[in-house]
Amino acid sequence: MKNKCKKGRGILYAASALLLVFSFLIFAASCGNKNEDGGQNGDNTGEVDAPQQETSGAAGQNGGQGDSSDGGGNGEERVSFFAAGDNIIHECVYLDAMSAAASLSSGDDYFFDNMYSNVRDDISRADVAFINAEGPLDPDARPSGYPNFNAPREAGDALVNVGFDIINLANNHMLDFNRGVGMQGTIDYWKTKDVVTVGAYESEDDYNDIRVIEKNGIKISILSYTYGTNGNSLGTDTPSLYIPYIDDSEIERQISEAKKVSDAVVVSMHWGEENSFEPSGEQKRLAGLIADCGASVIIGHHSHTIQPMEWLEGKSGNKTLVMYSLGNFLHTQVNSKNLVGAFVNFDIVIRDGEVIVENPVFTPTVCHYTANTNVLDSLDYYKRENILIYKLSDYTESLAGEHGCQYWTPFTLDTLKGYVRDTVDPEFLPEG
Repeated sequence: MKNKCKKGRGILYAASALLLVFSFLIFAASCGNKNEDGGQNGDNTGEVDAPQQETSGAAGQNGGQGDSSDGGGNGEERVSFFAAGDNIIHECVYLDAMSAAASLSSGDDYFFDNMYSNVRDDISRADVAFINAEGPLDPDARPSGYPNFNAPREAGDALVNVGFDIINLANNHMLDFNRGVGMQGTIDYWKTKDVVTVGAYESEDDYNDIRVIEKNGIKISILSYTYGTNGNSLGTDTPSLYIPYIDDSEIERQISEAKKVSDAVVVSMHWGEENSFEPSGEQKRLAGLIADCGASVIIGHHSHTIQPMEWLEGKSGNKTLVMYSLGNFLHTQVNSKNLVGAFVNFDIVIRDGEVIVENPVFTPTVCHYTANTNVLDSLDYYKRENILIYKLSDYTESLAGEHGCQYWTPFTLDTLKGYVRDTVDPEFLPEG
């Protein structure tokens, strides 16, 4: 009996001890699990809603108007950005598009979409995609190539169809066709599309109405300037139209205003010297000015060649990504140095209240075409046909040998790769 009592008391003590341990574990778990109340275990995926709060730090200095849902300071907002250079609708480009439309029996006079088919996914997967549309697009006027450009309506339709969101119009060819009348027709056309246009404005007030695009809770201002318009000026029949020529004081003023209404500022610059792989001293000076003003990114174009990409540090310690020139995207120029263009992908991020540009990648491209030696264009060059943009990484020696440019400036695939090797810092090039 005595032994049974001891055994019974032992069982009771053991059960009591187990109960105490179990109670302690429940208490500890209830104190540690703050995922819903405090965000302690949040994974920043956006699946769990968090209270919205104003951004601070650099984001606050740039307007502080992005919607920051950072779950207690550990989250981020991110916008992926795609930028391409000159989209030039030369005569042979729209004639090739006319042939494509005829073969498809689409009902349209031109079909340009297939020219972008190799890069369409790269364009459409970005949150925001930018391109420089070189020259007017006035649907009420006849198409025309170099030296007085006017693109058909379907050329703009194609840019929308493949996924471009921002169309730059400030360039030296913007007054080519009927001066201000062509510019007004271009503005009117783009107003019918769900895109943001920069660089051509209906008035000075319109110019001062800074374009802001918002994606994923980040507000991005887009500014645009050109060095000139090939000596053309607005006519007396369109006196209110406004062209943003490069001017130091205007750049400083507009960036200051843009920072008040957005988190990040992207500046488009049509600048530099044609056919040069190196930025001019003036390009570098202006880039330094823009960086000092606090812009996040500079997208350069005009040279019809690729030029370097680099980081600049502004006077406030900010970092600015500078693309001096992205070269040609779509075109039919006949010098091999003009065949290589590029698109650049980068991310604009707000993390812990700071605006950061991350992951810049410079992807070289080649605009391919063949030459029809039996037909001349209006400038007495062989007609260029079968136009198609390739990534340089997908381009082959066989395609290079078939390129119509061989009739004017012979080259090899390594020639094209050499332009890239000699111009772009390897840190920005795609792996492999």
